Amino acid sequence: MSTPREPRRRQRYAVLLSLALLAGFVCGFLTGMPGMAPLVAVPVVVLCAFLAGFAMLKLRPNSSGLLAAPLAVLVVTGLSVVGGQAAWLAVFGEQVPGCAVTSVNEHTGSKSATKYSNDLLCGERKIAAHFPAGGQDEVRGTGDRVDLVIDRTGVMRVLEPSEVTWWRTALVPISAVAGVAFVVAVLKRRRWKPGKPAARRELGRDFL
Repeated sequence: MSTPREPRRRQRYAVLLSLALLAGFVCGFLTGMPGMAPLVAVPVVVLCAFLAGFAMLKLRPNSSGLLAAPLAVLVVTGLSVVGGQAAWLAVFGEQVPGCAVTSVNEHTGSKSATKYSNDLLCGERKIAAHFPAGGQDEVRGTGDRVDLVIDRTGVMRVLEPSEVTWWRTALVPISAVAGVAFVVAVLKRRRWKPGKPAARRELGRDFL
């Protein structure tokens, strides 16, 4: 029998689960931002996965699928990572043809292979350390021209037009729908209750 406080308690944990999924969704967009934003997203996603698992434990303590909530956070975040930047630029981006390569940068690491990037000039705007969409084989030389999609708001890093595709953009609403559907499924599914044990039949003493 449920107590009067149980609906409120379930509501709080449902909000916690929803916020964890929402934060994971937003972190997908952070990975497309310049600076330290992508590094901040990693611990936030780990924390969200833990909080989602905790909320799931409280909402469905007898369920065998407690790992479903952390996995849902990772799925929502992953879809947002792949499609978030492209979706943002599809709405707020502006394609600028013929950006000039001003220099080639060399990035060396103690445990990783040397990588190269380009500094570009798009009109009056300077783009630093742009890695080509096709990988290191497509690094341009000084004086070459590159088409870019630039964020008018200045929030996201630039992409090349070939990276702003419809299927990447479609992953963002799919991610949002998946998160909402998971919360609804957790709340609407009946909670498991152990049934009464079946009555044991007693055999007559004279049964042979």
